[in-house]
Amino acid sequence: MAMARKRTIEDSHLLKIARDVFLEGGAFGSTRDIAARAGISEATLFKRYPTKTALFLAALAPPQPDLGTIIEPARAQAIPRMLPLITHPAIGLDEFLRQFGVSPADKLTEAIAGYLAEQKKRGQIETDNPFAAAALINSAVHSLALFELMGIHGGEVPPHAVRAMIDALWRGLEPKTKARRKR
Repeated sequence: MAMARKRTIEDSHLLKIARDVFLEGGAFGSTRDIAARAGISEATLFKRYPTKTALFLAALAPPQPDLGTIIEPARAQAIPRMLPLITHPAIGLDEFLRQFGVSPADKLTEAIAGYLAEQKKRGQIETDNPFAAAALINSAVHSLALFELMGIHGGEVPPHAVRAMIDALWRGLEPKTKARRKR
């Protein structure tokens, strides 16, 4: 029985090379160039990714975030702790901020706003106020977390409701006027 050859390049590195080529040349980036930069043959490239489209998709699609890893610490600690803290009559948000400085929610909003401002600068999105958009996103996520803690919707917000909220935030509420339709 013949032994398989050891891979000379990891998929993650190969996809980085492909991503670079596709970002330089768009969909016209060449598989020949990708293979050459990776030090492999085009045949080897197509053994891993059967079509150029499959390679294009694998290289450029953003990785799926591990939401459990991101959200679980907040669900387990921050949200259940923060709500009683800031609603306590003797403490409240002002005292919390005097003690600890900026709130975690403000830090998150600032991080999201920075990302949105960067995307606006690159021409990827339109927003008059990245901070206001970030605050809306953060508020929506916070509300969803509170709904789950309170057991609304059986303790889990239905995925279609999340998609509808994101769509409303993303597309906005501006009336469809003739001027807007022309954009």
